[in-house]
Amino acid sequence: MTTFKLIALIASLFSLSASAQGDPSNKPSQTSAVTTLDKQSSSRRINFYVVNKPKTLDLYSRLVIMRAKHRASTRKEKFIVIVASSSSELKNKVIDHLQKRDAMIGSLWFDSHGKYKNGYSSFVIGNEEFSYKTIRDTSITNNLHALAAYCDEHSRVAIGSCYGGATYEQPAHNGKPASRMNGDSLVIGLANVLPKATIYGTEGWVMTKPGIFARHTYALAGFPLQKRFKDEVYKPVWEHMGIWHSYSTETKTFTTENTLSLTHMGTIHVKSQTYLAIDKYKKRQDRNLKKLKPGLAKI
Repeated sequence: MTTFKLIALIASLFSLSASAQGDPSNKPSQTSAVTTLDKQSSSRRINFYVVNKPKTLDLYSRLVIMRAKHRASTRKEKFIVIVASSSSELKNKVIDHLQKRDAMIGSLWFDSHGKYKNGYSSFVIGNEEFSYKTIRDTSITNNLHALAAYCDEHSRVAIGSCYGGATYEQPAHNGKPASRMNGDSLVIGLANVLPKATIYGTEGWVMTKPGIFARHTYALAGFPLQKRFKDEVYKPVWEHMGIWHSYSTETKTFTTENTLSLTHMGTIHVKSQTYLAIDKYKKRQDRNLKKLKPGLAKI
């Protein structure tokens, strides 16, 4: 991580305001629906931002946790940051907060790393990996399933890992065959673990830029700057930045969504306009697609 990025992260941690970005709507009816849902779900609900316990020298993860806790510090009745090293620890901490306040889950965001090199979508809690390969195994998902009793049709759960809802094929590379990411199976599988809740997963990268807890920013969308992400194997990710999907067992419909953001209360918010619909972001995408080269990533 560059010094500039570290300074920006630290500055955002202690900033009480975030620069808002225009959010012109091309879907007025969707904005109304989101507003209505937020109002309906505001009573006795807690929003959770879940982060994996960082390794000793993982400065970046520690800064993300500090920033999230800073945001939640004045909203303790509504917004909780959970640091967990296992799904069991996660379950116990979340249920403890909910039972103390006789509350339901409003929003639950899993801040996790996706591993593109695996060739499939996933998110991780501690050493436990959840993917299309494991999400139907009740012995693996039993701790997550325990949270189902605290979810209803107003609960939102986001797989906040890169490629968590990816439906494309990772191209063949370095002697490896093409492989389907199966993010739709992961999203649908998690919905079966947490019936009634709406589950979200993205096709692209999930960023943690300054301003992630401001609903009018696109701080969760975009692209990493490291050279390896300019490898042509990442072309499908570049083409799908900011695109999310959702699924609920109530509707049984896998739906493409606009880009997500988080509010200052940790509420998952579907924006009125998707990331690539913004002209300046579309131009950045086009420039980077033209620069993709082989052999930059070691995956």
